[in-house]
Amino acid sequence: MGANPSALDAGRAPGNHASIRRKSAQGIAINMTAQAFRFGLQFVVSIVMARLLGPSEFGLLAMAAPLIAFVALFADLGLSQATVQRPEISQAQLSLIFWTSALVSVTSGVIVMLGAPLASIFYGEPRVQPVLVALGAILMLTGFYNQHVALLNRRLAFGSLVAVDLGSYTLSSIAGISAALLGFSYWSLVISQATLTISALVLAWSLARWVPSRPGKAPEAREILGFGGNVTGFNIFNYFARNLDNVLIGRTLGEVQLGIYDRAYKLLLLPLSQITGPIAKVATPLLSRLDQDREKYRRSYLMLLDTVILLTYPSILVTGVASQLVIYTVLGAKWYAVAPIFQVLAIGALFAPVSNSTGWLFTTQNRTREMRNYGLLSSLAFVASFVVGLPWGIQGVANAYIATGCVQGPLLWYAATRRGPITFNALLRALIPYALGAIVTSGTVWLFTRYLAASWTNVVLLLAIGHLVFWVTVAATPRGRATLNTLLDEGRRLMRRS
Repeated sequence: MGANPSALDAGRAPGNHASIRRKSAQGIAINMTAQAFRFGLQFVVSIVMARLLGPSEFGLLAMAAPLIAFVALFADLGLSQATVQRPEISQAQLSLIFWTSALVSVTSGVIVMLGAPLASIFYGEPRVQPVLVALGAILMLTGFYNQHVALLNRRLAFGSLVAVDLGSYTLSSIAGISAALLGFSYWSLVISQATLTISALVLAWSLARWVPSRPGKAPEAREILGFGGNVTGFNIFNYFARNLDNVLIGRTLGEVQLGIYDRAYKLLLLPLSQITGPIAKVATPLLSRLDQDREKYRRSYLMLLDTVILLTYPSILVTGVASQLVIYTVLGAKWYAVAPIFQVLAIGALFAPVSNSTGWLFTTQNRTREMRNYGLLSSLAFVASFVVGLPWGIQGVANAYIATGCVQGPLLWYAATRRGPITFNALLRALIPYALGAIVTSGTVWLFTRYLAASWTNVVLLLAIGHLVFWVTVAATPRGRATLNTLLDEGRRLMRRS
């Protein structure tokens, strides 16, 4: 098909800075609200499905998960980010990305299907094979709508993105629960995933209103594919850095030690991901539009980073310092061994907002080759830390992991700010109010924990105190006060428009 009016407008995003800033602020608010709703819905659905199905059904899908997760790294080739990042993009380029993504996702699905018999033999579980074949077929469909989701992100159409995400998840939840009630056993989980993918495809096409042209050549194809290839390379390296510790602990120390380590890691990541995820969805399209205006780029990046830190640091500090009280309250006494692991990992979580934001810098400045290379070096360092710490058990792995991260983090920040609108010194100056806030908040929470017993009331009390002390301390510094005033002004503007 040829380009039509909607296709010609497909690559455009709001042009002036005021419009971009307004849409970005709205996007953060929309995404945060949607994320809270999705988290609540996911919590309820997980409880319902856990009551309808047993551990063996979930375990069967968990056996299939590693192969699916690894192959899925290749299913998009980083091309969605290329769509969002490019200052201008033509119908021919969009179509090239679409058909390439579709071809790669189909190939990925076929690889999963071919690997299904081997996975079944590896686990000694014949039911794994048909499950993987079905999941491979589902994986094939993802490449046929990733581009449409990327276009909505490029246009800053965050309301439509939320509609795709929540709409597809709601429908998949209904389908999964219905199938479980009808006695489909573990297939209800597969049906849920199939419904999620198919409904996302339909919604994305309906809301993006873009149709690809026939496959053909496109200008700058090599640059686009190179960009995506570098992103994929980074994701692969990051995958091993994020997962090899679990593999080594499970293989060497057993499932009990792995369960303790994994629970500490996931408990810490859960609130962090719920906040950083919605903001990250805004960061790439926003900063990509401002790449030619260094001052606006700098201000926007720091505002996004400020928002993440202000919303995440208080919870990290409270749960890290009061880890015993929090773990005893949330998980119970049988999980007491999680507390010291959780406390060490919380130190690394303080580095995470800044380290994660370096991906925004590399991607939006078209420096994905550097990102891939630094990703490789970081992954090698983390993998080495797992091996070094393993003889001392899970505490040794956690200690070595975080010690490495405390060195790797600032080095990564320096590498990301060697070029571009953000300088290393400017980044460090921006972090001073939060470092002061972290010190004061940690001391305050530590004093309170000496007199408080484990209870939900005291956990809520500590979280309230931690947030208040952190924000007041930050507001006591000139830069922190200016940042809070700016964010409050944006919030008031949004409320007036709503």
